[in-house]
Amino acid sequence: MNYRKVFVFWLPLAMSWLLMTFEGLWIQGVIGRKPDAETQLAAFGLMFSLSVLIETPVIMLLATSNALSRDRQSYRILWRFMMGVNSCVIAIAVLMAFTPLLDLYLGALLKVPSHIIDATRPGMKIMILWGGFIGYRRFHQGIIIRAGKTRYVAYGTVLRALVSGVIALGLGAITAIAGAAIGAIALALAMAAETLYTYVISRTDVNRLLATPRNSALRNLTQRDALRFHLPLAATSVITILVSPVIERGLASMPDAAQSLAAWPVIFTILLIARSGGIAYQEVVISLNDSEARHLLLRKFTIYLGLALSLIMTLFAFTPAILFYLRAMLQVPAHLQGLVLIGAQAGIMLPLMTTLQSYLRALLMLSHRTGVIYQAIVIGFVLTAATVWGGIGLGLHGILAASLGLSVGMAIELAYLYAAYRRGHAALRLHWQSAVAPSMGS
Repeated sequence: MNYRKVFVFWLPLAMSWLLMTFEGLWIQGVIGRKPDAETQLAAFGLMFSLSVLIETPVIMLLATSNALSRDRQSYRILWRFMMGVNSCVIAIAVLMAFTPLLDLYLGALLKVPSHIIDATRPGMKIMILWGGFIGYRRFHQGIIIRAGKTRYVAYGTVLRALVSGVIALGLGAITAIAGAAIGAIALALAMAAETLYTYVISRTDVNRLLATPRNSALRNLTQRDALRFHLPLAATSVITILVSPVIERGLASMPDAAQSLAAWPVIFTILLIARSGGIAYQEVVISLNDSEARHLLLRKFTIYLGLALSLIMTLFAFTPAILFYLRAMLQVPAHLQGLVLIGAQAGIMLPLMTTLQSYLRALLMLSHRTGVIYQAIVIGFVLTAATVWGGIGLGLHGILAASLGLSVGMAIELAYLYAAYRRGHAALRLHWQSAVAPSMGS
């Protein structure tokens, strides 16, 4: 193991996350060229953030599958667990799309203007199966990554990005469909295509697991074990996604609510692009950290990677590159560009902190201490909300308060994760003693 091999393992996963963000870029570019762009951008942002909130219980199925799928018995338990979680997510999406829950959530809770709620509703109806597709896809991606075939994850995301881009551009050019609805159609069909691809490409590794008898030295995995491992991770995802509604609620209280709500999805996409490599790093650590020597190498790689990603973000946010991106690529309305600039510049440390977060979370997962991850994110969430609302109360613009709140919350979460990791290092040593080195594959 060396830095080059870690980089080669990480790069396809990072490209996968990066390509996923291009869905938002292309769709926002299409919406920005349609009539009523401000309202439709805000509606698309709300629809997307709410859809992500609904599907949060399935996000960590990738990590659960990667960490626990080891033989026929564990795969079958986890497959049934995955299907149960997917069913719950789809049911929630149906309720949100076809009942008054959407008005209660966006109107009564977040105080979003009524015309933006009306523009959000059609997209929510289109997206009801989106979360189920994601759960199935991520479960099987975990198996692919465990086998060392990270490039296939990237190939699937290329397919997804191409499908979403073609559909969004095509519908934007030849139809009069509202921008937010175009975005929903593109997202849903692209996710269906990637899910089908992942199903096909994972068959070899699934069959290998089904042919692997249970290791008699290990205890049978049960549904309760899967729930105990996954539940804190799912709760962590929920809390993470709840940050967006908290921020949107704060922005909705600003005098320029419509402008702020329209600018925030663009800012969030920029920050997600910058953080994508750090987010992907979690699976690298889960897959490769199986000895003291690899642990030390990965720790150094973490620092180098995080610093590099934050440097790239800094160069983008403080040079004309961001203005070219906003004007030439997205054609963001001129009165929103200043707000986007403020939010991006305030978030330059987020890529570094995201990489450190992924590293520490992965170590705790390998130690089967997922509850600590949940505790840390709750603390980070509270401090993020306090910073956002406190900043607005002190007179900061909501966009600046939002970006600073994300940074403050993540910094405190990192401190908690690091302290927990140092206290439980012995559990990680037990993992190394029982681990089998993963295949680096081709």
